[in-house]
Amino acid sequence: MPPLVPFFLAYVGGVLAALPASRDFLFPFALPVALALAALWMTRRQTPARRLIVLLFLPLGALLPGVSGGDGPANHVLHHLNDGARATVEGRLYEPPRVFPDRVRFTVELSSLDYDGKRQEVSGRARITLYLLDTPAETVRQLAETTLPQAGDRVRFDRMRLRRPKNFNNPGGFDYRRFLENRGIRVTGSLSRAEGVHRLGAFPLPPLARAEARLQEGMNAVLNRLFPGEDGALLGAMLLGAKERLTPDTREIYIATGLAHLTAVSGLHIGFVAGAAFFLLEPLVFYLLLRLRPDAARAGQARRIAAFLCFFPVMFYLLLAAGQISAVRASIMAGAVLIAIITHRERHLAGALLAAAFAILLVRPGAILDVSFQLSFAAVASILLALHLLKDGQKDHIARMGDAGWARRLLLGLTREAPEGGPLPLAARLKTRALQLFLGAAFISFVVFVGTLPFIVYHFNRLSLAGLLLNPLMVPLASFLIPFALFTLSAAMVFPPLGPLFAPLLAGPLQVFQMIPAWFAQLPFASVRVATPSPLWGVLYYAALLGGAWLLLNKRPAHGDEKPRPRPSPAWAGVLAGILFLGLFVPRLPAFGPAPLSITVLDVGQGESIYIEFPNRETMLIDGGGFYKNLLDIGNIVLAPFLWDRGLTRLDYLSVTHSDNDHIRGLESLLDIFPVGHFLDAFSGLPDRRIERLRQKARKQATVLTPLEVGQPLHIGEVDLLPLHPGEEFARQAAPDAKGGRIGNDLSLVLRIDYKDFSMLLTGDIGAEAEAHLIRQGAPLRADVLKGPHHGSRHSSHPAFIQAVAPQAVIFSSRDKSPWRHPHPEVIERYESAGAEVWRTDINGAVNIVTDGHGLDIQGTVPR
Repeated sequence: MPPLVPFFLAYVGGVLAALPASRDFLFPFALPVALALAALWMTRRQTPARRLIVLLFLPLGALLPGVSGGDGPANHVLHHLNDGARATVEGRLYEPPRVFPDRVRFTVELSSLDYDGKRQEVSGRARITLYLLDTPAETVRQLAETTLPQAGDRVRFDRMRLRRPKNFNNPGGFDYRRFLENRGIRVTGSLSRAEGVHRLGAFPLPPLARAEARLQEGMNAVLNRLFPGEDGALLGAMLLGAKERLTPDTREIYIATGLAHLTAVSGLHIGFVAGAAFFLLEPLVFYLLLRLRPDAARAGQARRIAAFLCFFPVMFYLLLAAGQISAVRASIMAGAVLIAIITHRERHLAGALLAAAFAILLVRPGAILDVSFQLSFAAVASILLALHLLKDGQKDHIARMGDAGWARRLLLGLTREAPEGGPLPLAARLKTRALQLFLGAAFISFVVFVGTLPFIVYHFNRLSLAGLLLNPLMVPLASFLIPFALFTLSAAMVFPPLGPLFAPLLAGPLQVFQMIPAWFAQLPFASVRVATPSPLWGVLYYAALLGGAWLLLNKRPAHGDEKPRPRPSPAWAGVLAGILFLGLFVPRLPAFGPAPLSITVLDVGQGESIYIEFPNRETMLIDGGGFYKNLLDIGNIVLAPFLWDRGLTRLDYLSVTHSDNDHIRGLESLLDIFPVGHFLDAFSGLPDRRIERLRQKARKQATVLTPLEVGQPLHIGEVDLLPLHPGEEFARQAAPDAKGGRIGNDLSLVLRIDYKDFSMLLTGDIGAEAEAHLIRQGAPLRADVLKGPHHGSRHSSHPAFIQAVAPQAVIFSSRDKSPWRHPHPEVIERYESAGAEVWRTDINGAVNIVTDGHGLDIQGTVPR
């Protein structure tokens, strides 16, 4: 065991104790306590002083600035921020902007902030996005290359809204704020006019940043010239991690086939470059040493010198990757491997990689929550464990991973000696080598899949079955494509005529990387969606995995004077496999007996989505939120993680109150992910393009279309859903135009939920006219809980309507710093005057109502 292990465990325990996202894993502080106890157990036979030193790493991890947070120095932007107000911002660009088909993203080191002429000198980093939604993608790219500021420019952004990053506060949601904080970004902003972005002049970049910017600029220019279109977009993603130009379809194909890791610079890419360099340099160095210093060649110095020389292409590639965090981490890991080779410590490779992880976490403690960090080190640890289990007397991990044996073969060639039995024919040698390469890649692919499975399931809720077959085929091809593409583009930067000479050699492999994944992605079970398992499953999974490794180690026969080791029973394998299978595909233990009615008004920003779990355990989603022009895919990014966190992979019922973007958009993408039993349609007689598109998508997925009629209750177990609006008479008066426009706010579905003595009224976006109509019709409006009409608009929730409902509590679905002032202060005052408790998703996060049909309990994700 590497001596760093107890120090590392204690330090990570301290980091996790300080991070809110990990405190309540299983139960409060379970992980930090477990890691601290493990560190103490590993040092149980050591001196008290050493154990005390180990324990001191626990508070060290908890108290480092990168963990405990804070708002920075006195001039930090957070101390001067008027959240959401328009400001003029100045700063410096130390890295090139990221160019997407419909936007350009800048990472700005801020220097000043100006609110209405009051200028403040500030510090801090901001992510600022220029949206160009109606501009063709090629025009956006040309604008970014010719007009917009670049690395080394001072820049000003006029009249833009700067704010702290905002999370969607739903159970199971992604912590976007923490994600940005780990990258040093504490504020974000946006604007929609390129005229609001000004280049103020240049400033001297630091030497490393200047070299990085020039390399990236030159590489992108060569890439665009030699590989226009989709080939260039794919190669840019595979070589530089620039996924911005990939089409959504291509991204989905690579995710579905388990090849998405090839489009992000990771340890695999760094390994390709280092491996290719080592493959070429070792025989060359050996040959030169053999001619110049034969004793050094026979002593194995060629291997060490080649490993040292590999640092140069790795650092060159790191500069091209723009210092991406995953690339930096991968380079540190590759450096650890190369140092292990140089110092003849290959058998201590696990310790070297542990030291690399320790170094990363000392600099950036929050990286422990980054999925790329988790996947990188889980993959490497799995490979090392597998190699340890398969060791055949060699103590050299590198050799077991496929040392080519160049020295031995070159010596045989130079002395003209043949191995015993004579050499194999060339065709047989190539066939054997290809088979070894495939089997090695298949083995590594399977080991990485097994070792990283819990992280993949928890973060992505998706398993790629096609990836198990494709990775052994595509990864060896990528190991040729990426180094050769790097060589081709680099050569074309130095001597442009070389580009057209070598580029055609890459055309074929690029076509393979487009056609084969696309074909596999169409297969029915290329990938499967899985719900988020309970945290206990992850613990059991790794316990089973490590237990299985222990059983394999103990299966080996005894040698010499060793006592015979007990042979494990085959029944253990069945038990372990059963635990893993049940935990993955049955993420929640089946419940028995009656359950309460649970209604959750989700935090979807400016929009609305309501999730219901009925006492008979059927589920329903009403509305799906959404953004203008689908700037953010709410269905995929917000709703799906919440549903997976609830243990769901399908919905029993789906409905929509009307066709505004902020109510319907999210449902369109959600239908691509979640099978739905019934689509409850309250607008079968009304024309609407968006709702008709939703109906057609539901029909394609064999969803049953069930009409909802005003006054006709729908019974789901003991719960009654009663549609109150829009009735036929009101619909005729306020019908959409004959061209099939949209179903407007006052035509929103109004639904009453009754369960024993409890009632709740869902009102969509109705306004004053619909409210008055419901009162005139004598609709049963009185309810315990009201979902506030139209997000709390001042043109809704009139006193007569509030009096008719007389709610104990009202819930508003609204965004933070709403430009429409939703919910309006006048509306809040009306409800508070009527004695209603006010809940808001922009303040309280997702609001959950739980009732047994008599009493009720209301809680927000963000505690009051």
